[in-house]
Amino acid sequence: MTPRSRPPALRYRAARPGDVETLAALGQLAYRVSSLEQRLDFYTAHPRFALSDVRVAELGGHIVASLVLYPLTAWVRGRHVPLTGVGSVAVLPEHRRQGVGEALLRSALREMRRSGRALSVLYAFRGSYYRKLGYGVAEIVHQLAVGPANLPLFPERRAVRRLRFDDRPAVEALYARSAAAGHFALERRPEWWARRLWDYPGDWMVHVGAGGRLEGYVHYEMDTTHGAFQLGLTLTEFVAVSPTARRGLIGHLASLADQVNEIHHVAPADNLWLATLRTAQNLHPGAEMGVMLDSGGVAHGAMLRVTDVPAALAALPLAPRSRGEVVLAVEDAVMPQNALAWRVRARASGLDVAPATRAEQARLPRLTVPADRLGPLLAGTLSPIGAAEAGLIESDGGAEMVEPWFRARPVFLHPMNVF
Repeated sequence: MTPRSRPPALRYRAARPGDVETLAALGQLAYRVSSLEQRLDFYTAHPRFALSDVRVAELGGHIVASLVLYPLTAWVRGRHVPLTGVGSVAVLPEHRRQGVGEALLRSALREMRRSGRALSVLYAFRGSYYRKLGYGVAEIVHQLAVGPANLPLFPERRAVRRLRFDDRPAVEALYARSAAAGHFALERRPEWWARRLWDYPGDWMVHVGAGGRLEGYVHYEMDTTHGAFQLGLTLTEFVAVSPTARRGLIGHLASLADQVNEIHHVAPADNLWLATLRTAQNLHPGAEMGVMLDSGGVAHGAMLRVTDVPAALAALPLAPRSRGEVVLAVEDAVMPQNALAWRVRARASGLDVAPATRAEQARLPRLTVPADRLGPLLAGTLSPIGAAEAGLIESDGGAEMVEPWFRARPVFLHPMNVF
């Protein structure tokens, strides 16, 4: 390694109370936000992290970069799984393109492993930057732009009304029920609802089912740029726990057609909007391709990284009736402790993981997985068989063995959970 490519000699440490003003100024310069007071509030009154979760990088005794290690929990196949969110990564402009950000992130990954935090998630400003650090795309979403007149005017819309203050606990419970039963989704703590979501601008509408119980809700914001009868609606959250509620909420959106021109929505990869629309539609289409009818674009969402292979495999629940044994060979240049051949055995209680012996490596089916593919594979985003056929991973009988283990509905962290 030449002196020019050597990483900077940073001091990595936890933030201290005396750092808050420096952190706020750093964030203001890094993100070019207008309000220093908002950045101060970010570090002192955030509902998701404390100052003890902030990490800084010093160079020559001065703070030149920072990030936040968000303590999160996800619902994965019905089980709570701890996650560490990496966000608010800020580097002073004069220190960019010098390896500062990468050195800071590598230090954070080492800390996560030491402290037993086996899974890390983030939203990337550029996917290729985080791929080289072992993160892979786990969340794939569809970005829809449709007209409300293209939705069915279901009669169940008559059971939709505006949210009342005393509905709030039921809506929080609906989100928790939906997250636990469905996608790989983030848990919401009460303070996130109380200090962030309930004050969020826009409209909350609920569907009232039998016995007066809430069975679904939506949140949306209106863009009035083009006047009161050419509104744009951003559908930020759509949750329904019964078919009746889904029909009612869809019908409510359809009923807004006299004023609303466009509905914008980010939906999980297994969404049913194409089946719901009267006809395929995308109000901001891309290039036409043959006879394909465009109903939205595919987007890259959150990325996932395994920092400790045995701990991550032990934490993640298996799909029902998973059985078998395989050698999982992990390629991980950033975290060499992961770069081993692991013997992984599926049992009713979960996965049993240990370094593979030579005899096991010779006997068992094998799967060779780069670090940036491992997180998406464990999350159920990547089909092992499909990834092997595409050359993204290598399989010697291992893909067929583990194909059923991590089957799940797609990862969908929900836009209103972005950190």
